[in-house]
Amino acid sequence: MTQRHRHNSLFYRLELWVIRLRDMIRSPAKVIGRAGVRTGMTIVDFGCGPGGFSLAAARRVGPSGRVYAVDIQPLAIRSVQRAAAKQGLDNIQTMVGDDLDRVAEESVDMALVYDVLHILPKSASVRTIMMAIRRVLKSNGVLSVRDHHLSELSLTTLVTKDGLFEFFGHDRGTFRFEPTGMEGGRP
Repeated sequence: MTQRHRHNSLFYRLELWVIRLRDMIRSPAKVIGRAGVRTGMTIVDFGCGPGGFSLAAARRVGPSGRVYAVDIQPLAIRSVQRAAAKQGLDNIQTMVGDDLDRVAEESVDMALVYDVLHILPKSASVRTIMMAIRRVLKSNGVLSVRDHHLSELSLTTLVTKDGLFEFFGHDRGTFRFEPTGMEGGRP
């Protein structure tokens, strides 16, 4: 194991503790319920971390639904896989990375991007991520975003600046965006 890998692993384990504490204070099941996740939906949880929202979504969408849990951190994906197996949830498909190419175009009802945007400018192009999410969302799909690290203006600007999404409203810190027409061609 390299020094860098050990550092990333240690950092992730500390981050995991903070995320689990957050989830005890703010129930993922309540957040996704208010966001509009329903039985039979297909959900992408982009930047899923240890899977609090992915697992809550999988329980809510039920056996007729599907959840794609996506994260660049392999330890996060392993956490989701273990928890899903322990809870008997077989409607979660995990994906390591930030690439949604394995998800069919216009097949997703809702994308969750929770506590991720504040780190994207450092690690990935926000435009690239928004284009990938827009590609997989159905035309009547919803992008649900939460990020307490950003002001409302910063958050809405990051999501809407390329014309792929339109701000639709917010409820208790969860912002709702809907796809617009594809400006500048297909993403």
